[in-house]
Amino acid sequence: MKYVVRGAGVFFLLFVGLRAARVPFTYDEAASYIRYIDTSVPSVFDTNLLSVFNFEVATNHVLNTALTKLSYTVAGASELALRLPNVFGYVLYLGFAALTLRRLSDPRFALGAFLLLNLNPYLLDFFALSRGYGLSLGLLMGSLFFFLRCLEPSITGRIDRRDLLYSLALACAAVMANFALLNVYISMLCVLVFAAAFFYGHAARRPGPHRDLDVAHPTHAFLWPALAALIFIPIVLSQDIALSQSLYEPVLVRLIGLDDNALGRARVVRIDIHGRESLLGRTAGSAGWSSNGRSHFRGVRIELPREEAERLTRVEAIVGARAFSFDPRLTDAWVVRDAGDTRFLESTPGLSLRRSRVSTFHSVINWAGDRIYAIQLMMASGSALGIFAMCALLLRLVGRIVVRTRMIGRGEWRALVSSVLWVAALAGTPLYLLKRNSELYFGGTRGLVDDTFASVIANSFYGKIYSSAQTVIVFTGLLGIVAIFFVVLAFAHRRHRLSTIAPAGSLLAILVITSSSLAAQRVLFGTVYLVGRTALFYIPLFVLFFAFVCDHLAQTGRAGRIVAMSIVVAAVSLAAVHFSRTANIKYVYDWKDDASTKSMMEDLRQFAAGRPLTLGVAPGFVPVAVYYARRSSTPIEVVAVPVNRAVDFLYLEDRDVHAGNIISRYSLTHTALAIP
Repeated sequence: MKYVVRGAGVFFLLFVGLRAARVPFTYDEAASYIRYIDTSVPSVFDTNLLSVFNFEVATNHVLNTALTKLSYTVAGASELALRLPNVFGYVLYLGFAALTLRRLSDPRFALGAFLLLNLNPYLLDFFALSRGYGLSLGLLMGSLFFFLRCLEPSITGRIDRRDLLYSLALACAAVMANFALLNVYISMLCVLVFAAAFFYGHAARRPGPHRDLDVAHPTHAFLWPALAALIFIPIVLSQDIALSQSLYEPVLVRLIGLDDNALGRARVVRIDIHGRESLLGRTAGSAGWSSNGRSHFRGVRIELPREEAERLTRVEAIVGARAFSFDPRLTDAWVVRDAGDTRFLESTPGLSLRRSRVSTFHSVINWAGDRIYAIQLMMASGSALGIFAMCALLLRLVGRIVVRTRMIGRGEWRALVSSVLWVAALAGTPLYLLKRNSELYFGGTRGLVDDTFASVIANSFYGKIYSSAQTVIVFTGLLGIVAIFFVVLAFAHRRHRLSTIAPAGSLLAILVITSSSLAAQRVLFGTVYLVGRTALFYIPLFVLFFAFVCDHLAQTGRAGRIVAMSIVVAAVSLAAVHFSRTANIKYVYDWKDDASTKSMMEDLRQFAAGRPLTLGVAPGFVPVAVYYARRSSTPIEVVAVPVNRAVDFLYLEDRDVHAGNIISRYSLTHTALAIP
């Protein structure tokens, strides 16, 4: 049977590897690549080497980003090279899944569970993407392997501390690959605390002298996480453009020579540090425009009717305490261009205070000074480190109490505390920044069942409709497995064999605690429920729970064995049929709209004949188009439409393009390449 498992593993690995090499890049992958990976090309994101530690937006799955950056440096910018960390995550997933399932008494159940863990097309999508989801699942599977080994006490009657450390370390790494795993980490931590206390209590009640085996072997449970926090937190905060409003001077723009009617038709646009645009507000009854409060400026653009622009005599820009006064007809301080009946005046680098020496802020024209930045950074870092220190002190005090009252062993407590501090040091500040920036918005608000469970089930169907009630049917079946667990639990209790059902019970506890914590977070902090890919971890957790329940059911007798085998065979058969109908190397379910952008760029190179060109695309296609443009030998500038400039080609949805202008259609995504 082990050779069948190995053969299946090789098949699935080859399939995932083929998808990693062939499936076109997706929106989130390309956006992450532009913002964090390719720092050699100037971009609207103003990237730098420390961009790996920037948490302004939620696209930074930091461990995956760091590994992708390494892979990019070594192997280049191909799809496969950028996706290698997640392919490696799949290797972990396969290997630890096979090792974990060896714990089952019947190898047939192990084979069935192994297939179920890999026949879900939606799950496999993320092992072939340059995102943190697949990598986090591989690390989670490794953590679960050691977690289940922790439920078997060592020869001392206590948890094996190495298994405990490995489980918690891999769980911590999974969190850093995808912050959505934080709830799973907390759930595993709760179960491990209970297991450590339970086994320690039994070992303490054994006859004969009892001693703490770790007294003579002190560890550095607090030292290394503290050092990591001391380095990591200031680096993360150093990339925070919203660190303080005092970093930026106020900006005021005045247009001299125009009457009130002309001023009413003028627009002054702020261009921020990322190249995004927003309108400045005009002070009532004046010729001045200013930002509300202090915010970062990368540049300024003035738009006004061309006939009014002819009467413009002076542009005054006051940045902080410095005034810049220009005659737009005589100076090079503004770039002037006309588009139709509108004149555009765009500021040049000459309109700027002294630039920051910090690469993240170097493009800011209203920089208040590096000295202020250093002070604000030290203050923010000190506050964050102070909170971390208080948490460490509290855990140390609690540790003294629980160890002295013999509730838990010193070694186990140190391992648990060390893990908590590592997570606090590495995830605490990023999560705070994401919450402050309102970036944790991807999710639902209807409820745990409607949003989280239903979305994972529905997405696993990969767009196939077998029945209008298919999601409800599957969810009912999952509840049936939980009901079977309690039946098996009753049998085990009657036979005084509760310890044998510990793996299934612990996995169910993780599922319940994770779900409860999501609901509690919604009530306490107003967070959204996980949906789709952010709740992907439910799939391997429940499949493992399902496998152990069926294995225990088979041990209740002949009838139980028949029922268990029938359930497993039916589940595997249905999953195999579904996989055969959905497996592809063309697109990703969550980002199917990006499946044709690569083909479009290849067609574009043929039409371009090597000359530089400008491509206008719908905003949703911009990141992927930019990624392939950077890899193209033909100079291609990608701009989002609508745009106030001429473009050579357009790539839009079919309905947005006049049929007579289309030169290529893409049926999979209902898009078209056209000449404007």
